[in-house]
Amino acid sequence: MEQILLEMFEQARKLVVETDRKLAEENDRIREKERESKLLELSTQIEAAFDFTSKEKLELDPRLDIQDGKPTVEFIVRSLRAIFVLAPQPEGHWTLNALEDGRAPQSLGEFQGGTKGDAASRRLAAARIVTAIGNWSQKGQPLAAKKPVQSEPSGRWQDTPVPVEMPERREPTYGTMGKFLGY
Repeated sequence: MEQILLEMFEQARKLVVETDRKLAEENDRIREKERESKLLELSTQIEAAFDFTSKEKLELDPRLDIQDGKPTVEFIVRSLRAIFVLAPQPEGHWTLNALEDGRAPQSLGEFQGGTKGDAASRRLAAARIVTAIGNWSQKGQPLAAKKPVQSEPSGRWQDTPVPVEMPERREPTYGTMGKFLGY
């Protein structure tokens, strides 16, 4: 009798495991379909609001993603080591944030997208996004990453004469290169 109970418990466990696996797979399929539909909707929104040039798309490397259940466009700029997140808001507005490793997200502003029928407004909206990213890259980077610009001191502006070092005169060489080096 004990063997019969063990077999019955084992069959019940297998049934529960199989049913849980099937339910998990179904839930994954439903979530993936919802994700795909959100990304497709975001794709149509971004195409209707912005007209990025092929060069801008290549440099900004846009990727559609879902963050915290909200669709976003990520611009991954490898040379800046930063990610810019463009998220749709109500009434055709979009927010742009800059994300860097080890720093809090930085808002770069809210932008009005263009209208689907007006190519000029879509191009202008895209240009505003690219300009905001460019302004951030020039101002927002840490100072250590920027090279300090030092002007070279000029001898004519100094009060004291600057000693001029004369290069050593080499021994004359007898070959074809000696002619070119002035020997």
